[in-house]
Amino acid sequence: MDNYYNSPILARLLKINYHTDCRVKEKKLKKGEVFGEHSGPISVLKWSDKKIVSMISTYHGAEMKTESKGQKIKTKPISVIDYNRFMGGVDLKDQLLQSYLIERKRNTKWYMKVFRRLLNTAVLNSMVIYQANTGKK
Repeated sequence: MDNYYNSPILARLLKINYHTDCRVKEKKLKKGEVFGEHSGPISVLKWSDKKIVSMISTYHGAEMKTESKGQKIKTKPISVIDYNRFMGGVDLKDQLLQSYLIERKRNTKWYMKVFRRLLNTAVLNSMVIYQANTGKK
């Protein structure tokens, strides 16, 4: 779950009433430090990397795991590793389009913003289909 769509009350409600776990992705911390609190089935965790990342989870605790990418070794919370591994299509789309957004251009007409957003999505979808069919980037 994203920062905009979560709260401790919602996490508790989903866990107790529907047996559904949730995960979200902002105290001053130095790089690599972790701060976490637990209340029943809910864990709230802050971790400092390039930015401070806040997480609320009913599935993970404050466990850390060491990852190596090439020669770089980083210690990350397991909730961040799982979020990155299972990141949904919307987050991936936003990440891929971030540097190419044409809807950022100022325009007072709402329908132009909608058109530009749909155009961005269509171009990204065509790129994904092209890569899947040809194997080329």
